[in-house]
Amino acid sequence: MKPLKNILAINGRQGLFNLIIQTRTGILVESLNDTKRFTISAQQQVHALDEIAIYCHDGEKPLRELYENMEDSLSGEKSVSHKAKNDVIIEAFGQYVPNYDQDRVYIRDMKKFFNWYNMLCEYGFFIIDSKDSDKLLEGDKKDSNEG
Repeated sequence: MKPLKNILAINGRQGLFNLIIQTRTGILVESLNDTKRFTISAQQQVHALDEIAIYCHDGEKPLRELYENMEDSLSGEKSVSHKAKNDVIIEAFGQYVPNYDQDRVYIRDMKKFFNWYNMLCEYGFFIIDSKDSDKLLEGDKKDSNEG
């Protein structure tokens, strides 16, 4: 899975965005959907997917970790649609996040969870290309040499 640290959700805008650079007045982002670039002012709410977590009974689970587990079980295929009926979404969410806190996680959160996951699948975030696998192998070699 590619890193999520530069993938952003922006309040008031649909889709996900890649952080290009921070500017004096805000940030320059690129839409993952159509690759159009534009500036977001510092006053807008921006959330990095890498920093988002889901409330669970045993603490918060990072979105990155949950998506990695989903990708493993779905082999990079899309999951349930965020437009599915609420009971279908709740059942699927419970499958991927079995110990989520029902008092703090709402259906709108579950819909975003699946919508973002499906977008990331569409944009190829779960496909490891040869460059990524080479980096992983190099990292494994460094780790084994350090021990």
